[in-house]
Amino acid sequence: MAVLKAGEVLLIRRGDNGLWDIPGGGRRWWETPARAARRELAEETGLSVGALHPLGVFQHRHTYLDGNTVDWETHVFTSEYAGGEARAGDDAHETRWWPQDALPQAVSDATARYFAALRQPPPLRQHAGA
Repeated sequence: MAVLKAGEVLLIRRGDNGLWDIPGGGRRWWETPARAARRELAEETGLSVGALHPLGVFQHRHTYLDGNTVDWETHVFTSEYAGGEARAGDDAHETRWWPQDALPQAVSDATARYFAALRQPPPLRQHAGA
């Protein structure tokens, strides 16, 4: 989940590969993607947020350090920062706010795709009667 605050995005440095990423992880079979996003955010940063907004669904292949390869479908949401102090927890080694126009380069291909989606302008919303 991409938590946004005044032009910045909260990122974690992953414990498994040392790369920067948005907080997230696997969904348990009984969870919706949104519920999983909230749980993973809390586990990795200690934060909770308000309304979630879908950013996109991304397909990618991931290879674990042991060589096991899996195909992932990742549901990414955005949400506005609602307060609290982010702290690294679970499989995050570090948390940091990054300016959206200066995101780190040390990221996976999948994360680079999330960043590209974040840089896109939001879709125009039509108002009733417009």
